Amino acid sequence: MNIFSPEIFGLALDNTVDSVVITDLNNVIQYANPAFTKITGFPRDKALGKTPSILRSRHTTLETYQKMWATILAGGWWRGHIINVKANGEEWHSFLSISQVRNPSGRAVGYVGIARDITEMKRLETQLHDMSLEAIYMLAQAAEAKDEVTGNHILRVRAYSEAVAAEMGLTEEEVNKIGYSSILHDVGKLHVPDAILKKAGKLTEDEWEEMKKHPEGGAAILRNKDFYHVARDIAANHHERWDGTGYPAGIKGEEIPLASRIVTVADVFDALTTERPYKKAWTETEAMDKILQDRGKAFDPAVVDAFEALFRRGKISELMRRYADQ
Repeated sequence: MNIFSPEIFGLALDNTVDSVVITDLNNVIQYANPAFTKITGFPRDKALGKTPSILRSRHTTLETYQKMWATILAGGWWRGHIINVKANGEEWHSFLSISQVRNPSGRAVGYVGIARDITEMKRLETQLHDMSLEAIYMLAQAAEAKDEVTGNHILRVRAYSEAVAAEMGLTEEEVNKIGYSSILHDVGKLHVPDAILKKAGKLTEDEWEEMKKHPEGGAAILRNKDFYHVARDIAANHHERWDGTGYPAGIKGEEIPLASRIVTVADVFDALTTERPYKKAWTETEAMDKILQDRGKAFDPAVVDAFEALFRRGKISELMRRYADQ
């Protein structure tokens, strides 16, 4: 038997663990392998003559479809993560590859889609992500408790940071990452002696130098793990200033990671508007005026502009009330 015969190809496709679907140029299914039925629950005889839309992808955007077909029609393989729906209504995640099928003369005669079921892998990723978020929150609470600062401080900083990031046009993923990472901005205070953190009066020069080490302490705690890279950027740089007069490295402008520039404004605003043992709380207006005064000095002008826009619309006041200390 010719090893390139349709019988051999059919045998191979029928025994692969990945779902394989072949359509004609009108995107009507002409072949579906047993793995297609096993994964999706749709019988092959019911799938034939239908289009792949029977899988009802709920989360794929128009932009993704446009990029997909631009790649396929140009003769390439499109590959990406797709969430489809099984016959019983359950969602399943796949790593999907689609390309044209060409005859010996090179003319396109249909399309082939190969889908690997990655649902379990995604479930484990989500579980690990949730566990990492829980670790972040516990670390943040430990740092805040050591500093005798209410846990609502980190909730407000997170809320302000997320609102500013969204106002600046960052993606939903970037907004979420900055939000949950922001709560670790002061994690380095775990390394600062209690006598310094809890001192009611003014710090001596030596005590202040010790306090100024907490950004580097935070970076050391978070280390070089990919999941924590934004949190590490924030912890290490949230006391840097736009004009380069901050600490610990004295970097300036866009050398400072954007996430840190956002959290710096959120953190300072909350510190100003919160009563502490050594000071009374400023009013919202007083704090906003101070932020504006230091625009282009301590703070990134673009971040301040986004924060001010939210302030003028009442969003900052709303978040203050929502996460007010009890």
